[in-house]
Amino acid sequence: MAKLQLLAFITLDGYLFDKAVSSPLWDNPDKYGITKMRSRATQILDADVSFILLTKWKKEYEGTCLIEAVPDTISTIGSMFRYWLVDEIVLFVIPCIQGDGIRLFTEIPGPSSWEMTGNKSFRSGICRMTYKRIG
Repeated sequence: MAKLQLLAFITLDGYLFDKAVSSPLWDNPDKYGITKMRSRATQILDADVSFILLTKWKKEYEGTCLIEAVPDTISTIGSMFRYWLVDEIVLFVIPCIQGDGIRLFTEIPGPSSWEMTGNKSFRSGICRMTYKRIG
């Protein structure tokens, strides 16, 4: 069975981190494991993903589908949570207060439980946390 992985970059106040802002994440994605995550994904998904095909792919194939939280995919990600399709969240927390923007979790339909399966703090103050869905 395939896994659906969400990759997200958020600020301390819960907004999607603005990619126009200079950051070591964008300057050196290899250091943070971002390049490796993207290259290991069997499928890179965008906002136009077909849920029928995705559901079929998750049942019939192995590997990882990766969707990155960006303004264009937020609605799609909300729908993925609504249909319990997201299996893992890789969350990068950037140590800044942005003050406004797009929140990552605005369309979550209800409670779910997640277990931390990994975490790493970098000298830059950025933290990477990985969670898998358990309920």
